[in-house]
Amino acid sequence: MAKDRIFLRTDVGDELLKNPGGRISGDEMLLMAMIDGKTGIKGIIKKVPPSVREKLDGVFAHLLFSGYIEEIGIVATGSTGQHKQVDANGTGENHSNGKDCAGLERELEEVRAQLEATRIRQKEIEVVFHKLRLRTSAYTEIMHAKLNKRLKVITGSEISGEELRASCERELRDALEGLQPLNHAVAEQQDVLDKTLRLKVSAKQLEKQEKEREEESGKLAQSHPYYMKLRGLDFFKGFANAELLQFMDISKLQKAESGEAILNEGDVGMPFYIIISGSVSIYKHDVNIASLEQGDFFGEFAYLSGEEPYRTARVVADTACDLMMVDPLDIEFAPVQLRLHVVEALLRGLVRRSLVSSKPLKNLAQDGAGKELDMTSK
Repeated sequence: MAKDRIFLRTDVGDELLKNPGGRISGDEMLLMAMIDGKTGIKGIIKKVPPSVREKLDGVFAHLLFSGYIEEIGIVATGSTGQHKQVDANGTGENHSNGKDCAGLERELEEVRAQLEATRIRQKEIEVVFHKLRLRTSAYTEIMHAKLNKRLKVITGSEISGEELRASCERELRDALEGLQPLNHAVAEQQDVLDKTLRLKVSAKQLEKQEKEREEESGKLAQSHPYYMKLRGLDFFKGFANAELLQFMDISKLQKAESGEAILNEGDVGMPFYIIISGSVSIYKHDVNIASLEQGDFFGEFAYLSGEEPYRTARVVADTACDLMMVDPLDIEFAPVQLRLHVVEALLRGLVRRSLVSSKPLKNLAQDGAGKELDMTSK
């Protein structure tokens, strides 16, 4: 679908059209008169002579940069041949690009227009410089004649016209060389601006693609039968939808009946388990040392310690359980961000478990101290 930009004269432009005062050229006057806020550039091109068409971009850039006109929208022509005016913000039913990308494209066009206006201004300065050089040359001739006349009266000698002309040319050449750094600076500025804007456009596009991937991952994750249960567990706090989907892909679902031994003390194994539903008891040397329920995990010691993968306790299901079994080898080949979240969740659970297990010891110490005081008082 082709796009046809529409411009409108500003108040400054209307005033300038009434009283140009030599501030704009004849071609600019012609285009200013054709800009009505309805006709697009393509419509204007058909009405101007070929000589004006060749420099149309530069003229529009100068008018836009000078604030004489402003862009108010585009005319989008679709495959059906119908025309539709779209506002300058890039909104409309047939607009295919994102609002952010359209804004950056407009910003890029404005910067390029400013740079084009700078080039035009530079050419104007060069023309003025050439005129000044001619006037200086003429003035030098006049001053040379006057100076020689005075020197002849005073000293009886004259200064060579070539010497005086060479001196003036040296001064003019120095002045022209002083303009060259300005030209280089303008070129470097254009290059930096172009690269910066291209990076901004790329960053916006990557951000949009990442958002689309996250939304797609969210839809896929939500279709999983255990998604809502997993989202409610503290273990998966901070997991993005894409990371939760990856975790579900590398893990395996396992069920255990009430009274079934899930792990046995002394067995060899590396996987750890997350309790989706139900509860389990942990035994060490046939002594019940802990009970775990939904959201807790067990069997992580081999993964975190990095030592030989021997089970140090027996785990028995107290009720029917739904478990998520995770092989550490699968975690090691997962993305770095996912590995960090898994380790963070394991450490967070261990800290919470140690705080809970330390409370009975504290109460026991307090009870022992109380009894000792009672014995002392007796």
